[in-house]
Amino acid sequence: ARAFARREYRAPLASARVTMGMLRKPPPAPAGAMARANAHVRAVATTIANDKRTLAVRKELTAGYALFKKTLLKRDEIKQFRKNLPGWIARNSKYKAFAMDDDALCAFVAVAPFIVVFMVHIFFAIIRWLNNRDKSDLMDAVFGSAMRRQKISKKDVMKLVPNQAPARVERSKSGREILLTKKEGDAMNALRLKLERCAKDDPALLSTPELRAFVDDSCLCRYLRARKWKIDKALKMLVETLKWRATMKPESITWNDIANEAKTGKQYRSGRCKRERRVLVMRPDRENTFNHTENIKFLVYMLENILWKSRTEREARGSSADLAPEQIVILIDFTKWTRKVAVPMATARETLSILQNHYPERLGVAVCFNPPTIFRIFWSIISPFIDPKTYTKILFVNPKKKEKAAALMAAIFRVDAVDADMGGNVDPTWNYDDYAKHMIDYDAKRAAIIATWS
Repeated sequence: ARAFARREYRAPLASARVTMGMLRKPPPAPAGAMARANAHVRAVATTIANDKRTLAVRKELTAGYALFKKTLLKRDEIKQFRKNLPGWIARNSKYKAFAMDDDALCAFVAVAPFIVVFMVHIFFAIIRWLNNRDKSDLMDAVFGSAMRRQKISKKDVMKLVPNQAPARVERSKSGREILLTKKEGDAMNALRLKLERCAKDDPALLSTPELRAFVDDSCLCRYLRARKWKIDKALKMLVETLKWRATMKPESITWNDIANEAKTGKQYRSGRCKRERRVLVMRPDRENTFNHTENIKFLVYMLENILWKSRTEREARGSSADLAPEQIVILIDFTKWTRKVAVPMATARETLSILQNHYPERLGVAVCFNPPTIFRIFWSIISPFIDPKTYTKILFVNPKKKEKAAALMAAIFRVDAVDADMGGNVDPTWNYDDYAKHMIDYDAKRAAIIATWS
């Protein structure tokens, strides 16, 4: 550096500060080389600008913009706005000039929808933050680096796992677990009476053995819990589900109906979690059909299959009971997921709608394993439409935080229920033939039981 200073600046310098300031400047490039580079860039830009394809695109864009501008300025709303400008615009010459400028007005109209969407997103984000639903994410963003340097205890990990078992189980004098309080039992009976009255007015609600079997005591309690034991709201929700089931006919969907959807193993059952809840594994990267109707049918089949229990196994449960026997765990692996294999937005919305509205209180926890950044953006868009109770059951696991990810997965799953690429012992290779045999056998057993219903 000193040699450079002596060579370039032979005059004595006034101070060390000026010296260091000059030394920070890079040596000037030769004038001839810079001129040649600029000339080359201008030549390339001129070639591109004069290309026929560029001129054609520019012509089409200009014509499209001219048509948009002409159509917009003819609208009565624009004319009325300019005729009666708000006072705060009319009093400011700059604002008034902007409002009367045609190009500025067109740009504002084009950008306005995106601004509105952005503001709505910010509004819901603030609401979630005020409701403390994003508290854990906020704490991780602020203290994450410090927490990762500490050893995570089992107690701390369990605090992060949603929908845990009740701390205390009420028991009768004989030692039997009290699943339903008297008040909850009365609400259940009241809901059944109201449902029977609705069925008299609309016989189609309970017109088949499958629909009548669906509305057992455990089902009524689930809908009451989902609506905080408000009978009328639970009845409305249940009636909508009965109409949906009468149309969808989920009990009649068999493996043969959805076999093509299962070819790649994008959804399958995989054992039980540590609380004996059945595990449904989803691998969105294995999407093979992108067919909305068939994807929804496949989802309904998998939910009906994994939630299936004979009527003798179903018990009515109140809010204070352990709900694990009625619930499932969904494990979604996003490791190889990209936008190319993403299902349409309509499919994602209907999937959420079905889980929330037609299978209430069935989700124990949903674990999103290794979600990419693009999915987090997608999640932030659809999260305002998710029921708050369902929202709290979603858990994100980042395998890059090895210790925390391993502790969370171990707190929820058994190693024999998780594939090896997610930290378990199960071979992730998809064996369609073996799985198909198992599901066909399961369908036959279920069909034999349904045939006895009346």
